[in-house]
Amino acid sequence: MNDLSTAVFIQNQQIKTDSLKVAEFFGKRHDNILRTIEKILAMDFNALNFEGVESTQPNFGLSNFNELNFQLVKYKDVKGEERPMYEMTKDGWMFLVMGFTGERAAQIKIAYINAFNQMAEQLQYQQQNHPQLIVGSQVQLKSGGPVYTVSQLILDQYGQPQQAEVLWHKKTTLSRIVLPIACLTLDPITQIQRQNLQQFWTALFDYGIEQFNHSSQPETIAINLTQVYATIPNLPLRSDMLNALINSNAPHPQYLNHNMSYRSSINQHVYKCWAFRKTQVTLNIEHEEISA
Repeated sequence: MNDLSTAVFIQNQQIKTDSLKVAEFFGKRHDNILRTIEKILAMDFNALNFEGVESTQPNFGLSNFNELNFQLVKYKDVKGEERPMYEMTKDGWMFLVMGFTGERAAQIKIAYINAFNQMAEQLQYQQQNHPQLIVGSQVQLKSGGPVYTVSQLILDQYGQPQQAEVLWHKKTTLSRIVLPIACLTLDPITQIQRQNLQQFWTALFDYGIEQFNHSSQPETIAINLTQVYATIPNLPLRSDMLNALINSNAPHPQYLNHNMSYRSSINQHVYKCWAFRKTQVTLNIEHEEISA
C-alpha cells in the first residue's frame, strides 16, 4: 500500500484531500472520481430515499453540505494544461468513498482516516503552540536580531504559508527580505534576549542598582547605559541589549521608555536614561539587600 502521509493537507485551517489523490490511492480513474462527485453534487432529497425521514428543507441540506465540503479547482497536468479537480474535507471524502467496497478499499479507508487524524493532531498543535502569522505581525528571527513587520505571506501549493516578506528600518532606509517562516517567531523576546536580560539585570543588582539609578521616584529605575557599560565588565554586547531592554518585563524591571532626560538623584547632573518600572521581584531583591 502506498504511503498516505501525502494524501491529506492543511488549507486555511482545514484538513483536506483532493480527487486526484483519491483516484491515485484507490486505484481509480480520475474522470470516474469526478463523475461520482458530480453525482453527489447533483443529488436531491428524493434521490436519497431515506425511509421515514421528513424534511421541510429543499435538498435536505445537501446544497449547504456540498458548498462546505467540496470545492472545484484547477490543476496543471504533465502537459501544462489546466484540468478540473475537487478539493474536499474529511466529511466530503467520507461521502465520496462510502460506496467503495472490498478488502483493499477498506484497508485504504483505514489508512486514509489515520492520515486525517494525524493531520488533525498536527493542526491542533500548530494552533496551540504557533499563533497564526498574519500580515502586519511583528516577528524576529529565532536566533535574535531586529524586529521585522510581515508585509506579505508566500503560500505553497496547498495554501500554507511557507515564507514571509518582511520589512524593517535600517537607519533611514526601509529594507525588505523574504525569510522562511520556520526561522521566525512571534515571541518578541527570543531565547538569546532572555539570557541577555537575565545576565544584564543580575549584574546590575549584584553590583548595586542604587549606584546607577538616577530616578528620584521610588517605583522607577532610570539608568544611563554609558555609565553602566563603563563600570560593569562582561555585560552582553550593548548593541544586543538595545533590542532586549525594550522587551524587558517581569521578573525583570518593566521597560517604560528610553532617551529620557533625568536630573540625577545621585549628583544632580542631567543624564539621558532608559526608564523602567520596578516589579514585585525587583522590590523583593531590594528588600533582601537592605535586610542583609
